[in-house]
Parts: sequence; structure tokens; C-alpha cells
Amino acid sequence: MEAQTQNIDLAHLDDATFNRLYKERIEPCFHENEAGRLEAVRQFKQRCLIAAAVALGLVVIAGLWTRDWSAGLVFAFMAAIGGGIIAYQPLAKLGSKLKREYCAAIATAMGASYQIAAFAPPALERIKALRLLPGYQRSNFEDLFSGAHKGARFELYEGHLEQRTTDSKGRTRYSTVFRGQLIRMHFPIEFLGVTIVRRDAGVFNMFGGGDIEGRKLERVRLVASEFEKAFEVWGTDQVEARYLLHPVMMERLIALETGLHGKRIRCAFENGDLLVAVEGGNLFEPGDLFKPLVDPRARGASLMRSRVW
Repeated sequence: MEAQTQNIDLAHLDDATFNRLYKERIEPCFHENEAGRLEAVRQFKQRCLIAAAVALGLVVIAGLWTRDWSAGLVFAFMAAIGGGIIAYQPLAKLGSKLKREYCAAIATAMGASYQIAAFAPPALERIKALRLLPGYQRSNFEDLFSGAHKGARFELYEGHLEQRTTDSKGRTRYSTVFRGQLIRMHFPIEFLGVTIVRRDAGVFNMFGGGDIEGRKLERVRLVASEFEKAFEVWGTDQVEARYLLHPVMMERLIALETGLHGKRIRCAFENGDLLVAVEGGNLFEPGDLFKPLVDPRARGASLMRSRVW
């Protein structure tokens, strides 16, 4: 794939610019990996046939040996699950390679960098301390985009957080409590206080906003009543909070949530950082690998049209 030198301003991503982004940066990745996809699908089907034969053999052997056909079905079921996991490995490997390539191409297009995994989640401890995330026991982070936009540094990455529960029989299970995007934008100015925008908690708002490292969070009343129906704002500096959360900023927060196809966006302003958490799901996956890569509808490529920058 030929290197591209002209960056694309994703903040003004109209249809023509997106089509150019897709044609110049993304589609070449798909073309280069289509042969690999076909081979991975072939290996998947071949391994599935082998797994099916093994499972059938286990049913017959177990049934003849024990005269208990149900035992054979249990063995066959376990073999089918294991065989399916092994069979999908070529597709999983291809999907990871493909995502790394097209996400890196998109990052390069906007003058940023991309890291698929194995990174320290930026500002995670502050995001947790400001209670923008629920409690969790297990976590996974991926797809880190880092760069700068109009003089403001940013990091955007995805997080999957799970909470552990144990039932009366001692069985442990994990359930998802957050899956979405975490963002830090650092501005060249320092904020005097802390301002936190949380989802409206209804009657629980009566318990207040708590405090941050000894500084009490007071409720901030805003002019935009429609915004207050969905959010509750708490801050240590009332004047600064009203200045930061002017109507244009409120509209951009809602637009960010919409652009990421997410819900329950919340954010905080602290020490020059804007920290954002939004439940936008798992956005950057390559889609159905059983379909041709060159079909943009099969790749879910339209998600990259989000005006997140």
C-alpha cells in the first residue's frame, strides 16, 4: 500500500472526504488481505469437518463402550466446542492483523498513532477516582489512538469492564458493567476546580456529589434545562463550571455520544484534562470475516464517519 502524505481532517468528514479516506487508506488494506481471508475461511471449514468427525467418533465409541449414549453426547459436545475454537483461530488471527492495519491507516490519516493492545490505559486512575466508571474486577483495554487536534493532545481507547458475582452454590460469573470508549483531551490551560458531568440519578441526587480529595462537589445549576434533564453537574467552582459547560459544549457532548453510537456519556474537567466515558460498544472490529473484505457494508466502515475529533 502506497504511503499517503495528505492528512484528512476527521472533524470535517463529509461524504466526499470519507469516500477518499476509504479509497486511499482503508480499501487497500482489505484488498491486500482478501486472499488471506479466503484461506482462513477454507481452513475454518476444513477444521470444522475434522471436529465433526471426531465428535461423531466419540459418540459411537462412548456409546459402544459404556452402553450409555448420553455420555457419548457429552464428550461430543465438549469436542465440538474445542474444535470450534481451534477452527476459528485462522480467522481470529486474520481479523487481528486486518484491524491493526486499517486502524493504523486511519490514525496516520489524521496525524495520530495507533496501538491495538498491551498499553497502560491513559488517565484510568483519574477516571475511576472521579467516578465516571462503575466498579469492576476484570478489565480489558484495546485500540488506543493518540495524537493532537488543534493544539490539544488526546488519547482515545476502548475498555471492557466486568464485575464478578458468586451465587449461593459458589459458582463465579462475570457480567459486563461497561463497554465503550474512554477519552482524555489535554488543553493548554489549567482548570481552577473540578467539574463533573454525570447522568441524572433521579432521587439519588439528594445524596449530593460527594467530594474529590477533600474538596466538596456542589451541584451546578445550568441555563440549558434540556441538558439538565439528562445530566447532573457537580463542581468545586461554580463560576468555572458554568463557563466550561456553555451551550456549545453541551451540544458537542451530545454529538460525541451520537457520533460514537453510544449512550450514558459522562465527563469531567480537571487539571487541564477533559476526561470522557461513553458506552459506545466495541467499534473498531473488522466485522463479518465470512464476507468479502472489499464490501464496505460488511466491514462496518461507516462507524469511522463519527465526528469524534
